[in-house]
Order: sequence, then C-alpha cells, then structure tokens
Amino acid sequence: MRFFQGRRNTTCSEDPKLRALRNYIAAASASSTEVFRAIDQAVRTTYSTVDLLLAFVPRLDEMHCVFRTGARSEIYGALRIRRDDPGNTIAIAARNGYRALTAMPVIPGDRSGVAIPMIDRTGLQAVIYVASRTADISSSCDALVELVNDACAPYVLAIERERDRASALYDGLTGLLTPRAFRNRFHEEIQRANVRVGSDLSVWFIDTDEFKQVNDTLGHGTGDRVLQQMATILRAHAIPEIDLAARNGGDEFCMLARGTPKTRAIERAYAFCSAVRSHDFGIGQPLSASIGVAAYPYDGTTSSALLELADGAMYHSKRSGRNRVSFALESGCFQVYSQ
Repeated sequence: MRFFQGRRNTTCSEDPKLRALRNYIAAASASSTEVFRAIDQAVRTTYSTVDLLLAFVPRLDEMHCVFRTGARSEIYGALRIRRDDPGNTIAIAARNGYRALTAMPVIPGDRSGVAIPMIDRTGLQAVIYVASRTADISSSCDALVELVNDACAPYVLAIERERDRASALYDGLTGLLTPRAFRNRFHEEIQRANVRVGSDLSVWFIDTDEFKQVNDTLGHGTGDRVLQQMATILRAHAIPEIDLAARNGGDEFCMLARGTPKTRAIERAYAFCSAVRSHDFGIGQPLSASIGVAAYPYDGTTSSALLELADGAMYHSKRSGRNRVSFALESGCFQVYSQ
C-alpha cells in the first residue's frame, strides 16, 4: 500500500496586532528609539494614509520631540511644547491623559492628526502624534490608540534597560565614567592603537589635594559639591566626543586624551591644574590638584601599565608639594612639569 502525503499549506497571515506586539518586544531589547520606530512601522503598515509620526517625551514643563518620521517632519526634530499650552494638541493629550484629535494640526499641511499619550502606573511616558496630509484618520482613531497603547510596556522596559546600562557606565555623583567603564574603554583604545601605526594616547591621573580636610571640616555634602565642580572643570578641559573623563573613586579622577601626543597632553594637564587652582569652589578656601601623565606608546603598551605609571607620576606631584603636574620618563622615574 502506498501512502501519499498532501502538502501542508504553510501560508498564513499573522494577526497585525500580534505582529506589532512581537516587534515592540524585540525593539525593547535594543532601545527606546527602536520602540518608536516599531510603532511607526505598525501604524504605517496598518494605515497607509498616515505619513507622519512624532514622538514627544516629558522634560519638566515641556514636551520634547525625540523621534520623527516623514519628510514634513524633518524641521521639527528640536520641537518643544509647553505642557500648559491650552491650544496645542500634544499638550492637551499630555495633560488629560487621553487622545486628542485636532482640527488645527500640529504640522502645517496636515489634513488631520491625533495625539495619543503613552501612560503606565507611574504616569506619562510619551505622546505619539500621528497625522496625514491626504486623509481624515479620525475614523481609525480607536485602532491607532490601541496600537500605541500596546507599545507602552515595551517602551518602559526599554527605558529601564537604558537607565540600568547608564548607571553601570556613569558615576551617580559626577556623571563621569565609572572606574570599570573607563578601564574597559581604555583597554579597547589600546587594542585599536596596537594595530594602527602612529596612534597617540595619553592618560591623566588626578588627585584632589587636601580633600579629606574638606570632608572633615565642612561635611560630606560640601565635599560632594566640590567633586561635582571638579568634574565640571574636567569636562571643560576634555575635547568633546574625543576624550574620556572618569571618576576613579573618592576624590580621584582620570582622563584619556585620544589623539594627543605626550607633550601636548602634559600642557593640557597643566592648564587643568591651573583652572582648579583659580576656581572658586564656594568653600572659603582654594583647592588644587596633583596630576600624573603617562602616554602610549612611549611609557607603555598596555592600559594597566600606563595607569600604574600615571598613578606613580601623580604621587610624585604630591610628594613634590602638590598642585602640579608630573610625567613618566623612559627611565621609569618621574619629572615635574614647569613652563
């Protein structure tokens, strides 16, 4: 007897709502921006007449546009709306916690639009504005609200994950990189430099002079404010998007100056030292910093070796009277920099 097996029909259409939810959950593992992108995909797939989507998040008394799609939305990337604006659709939805249809579209040229708040038990998370230049989408409002509401929990999850990642990377008091994050980044930079001829990397090791006295006499609250100001000064002396600044723990800081030759790194460290010395910390007394500098490839070819040398140079500055910059020499000794 011969048996014939029929071909199974594997073609089936997944429910759009379920497909959108799957996409939201997948996007949450990437970022909050990816969740907004998944919302846009779900809306446009379901309603082809929708040609614009903006996402606003609350920032104090304003709603800030953080995501936009559609050619007409390009100039609205920095759009900010006051939450108490009585006539703005985004503000109305944010205040009332309910969809807001508009006869006066947010973007000139839209025929119709709806602002949909994303709210969980902690409050307002975002407002999604969906609009069409060619069609009246009011009849689809309930379904649009449902699509957006389904994304709220994945969006909150994405935000929580981003906060967790940020807290692992950045020091809670100063906002600078944590010691572990800094060392990881430093190690990665050394690995890249080892395969690129002519790479320059310099590291500063910074100690806040007499900081214990500040804590002991003025209190830890004042000490924290001093450390925050030290971090602010360090940021001001870092090249944006190039240098990496970190709090090493306690009153110590580090900075990795990328693409900076050793002599220039020493000069920049001296400028930072002078800035600390002349800064008014609001405590009735001046403060200073002792700094050590080491550079790749002259002083070492590993991150651990360079940090150890920079730390040794910093202690040389302290032993030499504080409030100065020292650097590693090829002999393994240290020298104080003087102009």
